[in-house]
Amino acid sequence: MNDPEPQATLHDPDDTESGLSGTASSRPVRLLVFSGETISSHPLLPGSHLVIGRAAECQIQVDVPALSRKHAEIRGGPPLTVEDLGSANGTRLRGEKLTAGNRARLRVGDAIEMGPLTIVVQRDKANVDARPRRLWTHGYFEGRLEEECARAEAAGVQFTVLRLKLQGTSSPQLVQETLAALLAPTDVVAAYGPGEYEVLISGSSPQPLMQKLSAALDQRDAHVLIGAAIYGKDGRDPDALLFEANRRVERERATSERMAYGQVSVKGVIIDDPQMRALHALVKKVAQGDISVLLLGETGVGKEVFAEALHAASPRAGKPFQKFNCASFTETLLESELFGHEKGAFTGAVKAKPGLIESANGGSVLLDEVGEMPLSTQVKLLRVLEAREVMRVGDVRARPIDVRFIAATHRDLEAQVAKGNFRQDLFFRLNGISLVIPPLRERIAELESLARHFIARAARQFGKSPEPTLTPEALALLQNYAWPGNLRELRNMLERAVLLANDRFLGPDDLPLDKLSATPLTRPAGEVHPMVAPDVEGERAKVVAALELHGGNQTLAARALGISRRTMLNRLDAYAIPRPRKGK
Repeated sequence: MNDPEPQATLHDPDDTESGLSGTASSRPVRLLVFSGETISSHPLLPGSHLVIGRAAECQIQVDVPALSRKHAEIRGGPPLTVEDLGSANGTRLRGEKLTAGNRARLRVGDAIEMGPLTIVVQRDKANVDARPRRLWTHGYFEGRLEEECARAEAAGVQFTVLRLKLQGTSSPQLVQETLAALLAPTDVVAAYGPGEYEVLISGSSPQPLMQKLSAALDQRDAHVLIGAAIYGKDGRDPDALLFEANRRVERERATSERMAYGQVSVKGVIIDDPQMRALHALVKKVAQGDISVLLLGETGVGKEVFAEALHAASPRAGKPFQKFNCASFTETLLESELFGHEKGAFTGAVKAKPGLIESANGGSVLLDEVGEMPLSTQVKLLRVLEAREVMRVGDVRARPIDVRFIAATHRDLEAQVAKGNFRQDLFFRLNGISLVIPPLRERIAELESLARHFIARAARQFGKSPEPTLTPEALALLQNYAWPGNLRELRNMLERAVLLANDRFLGPDDLPLDKLSATPLTRPAGEVHPMVAPDVEGERAKVVAALELHGGNQTLAARALGISRRTMLNRLDAYAIPRPRKGK
């Protein structure tokens, strides 16, 4: 078909630089971050910024002690600059330590040092010769999409359709500039409507591009919803692909609205607790990388649920997710199940068998109760993590693997390291980032939603229709219990109640009253009341008041609020309250 005139031109950043030396101009650059053996790449567009530090809200988050929570900030300009944010250990540029609060100009090729990190500024080669990109009409896009479907059918290849929808007052120009900077020359972009775009890209792995688009636009305060449909997987004709991409945009919109009203939905449970909302948001952010994750929390708090959420939100979502309980096997069987074995490796090994790690290649592995793993097995697991290859029991040939490791434990691994029961080097490998899941007694605000979820699930399991309704009196009993067994105890108690209930209501008589009254929920007395209301501003004010009352002592403030110190730290992060500390 003849190409019609484009409807418009996507804006491409101006280029005022004549070479790769000298002060960086308005052309996009890329930051290479070297941290130990890890290298990551981050695009930096004009007008955007990246904060580097330990805090979860940093755009480049590296959890090492030598970095401050918010260590430094790099701005895309023009001009391109770096600023130390008052860090404890300082930031060095071209060998000289920067003065906190002063912005220093950067040049392409500069190396910035922050403790163990080295950040190198590079020209984004993909954009050096970028030309203005055509913004086609929807009619032209449909025609191209038809041609691509026919070509994919004949050649057996795949491609992806993206739908983008601007949110709020986001600038269309910023979106168009970002698309021009990040898309390949062969990609097709069209205007679907005001503030809406559709993109045709090659391949069947759109997640990396979607993540870059979202991150780049968020840095410039331009927020969009993105939906993707893959040829062959989500449809084989233009209508089906456009419908699926649009449906996913609408699903993202619905989720966004729930977040705006202070709600998060996980497996049908509405999460009203601010601490848990912050934790779920962090899970989505952490899921996008391959860093190892350590889930900490008491028995029954839902560590496995969080591991599943990490896998489901990651680019590995379509690959295997294997769960392994390290406390369920003897030492010999543990190694065989985890690493696999060859025929004849031991008595009973009548044929070769791949281990759990090997069978999860391309996906994720949850090592539950990792604190129970014997030291001899820890040595072999460390070798797998370092070499990214696994050797079956009885084999002499190592097999390469591509697996993300998620570990979970109710034990204090740092204390186990001090006692010599857990290898320190393995702890560091598994603890790329740790997520602490608070016990149920510290998030009573979500108990009602959880209870109704478990009741509905038990009613389906036992064939009871309609499902029983929890009375206010029974709910009050549940909310005043300390829940030493956490969610697992709540689920088991309600399953039993649903099974034995004789009518449509679950009242106090259907619950184990002796047990519920034996371990009441206790809150330490204090001038600041414990936080039980879901009002974010009110809870933030209580945290601030508690800190002021106790002179900034986080432990005493947490005790007055009836929460643990770890929960207090999570809430400081969730409500963006600066942590009182000595120095930076």
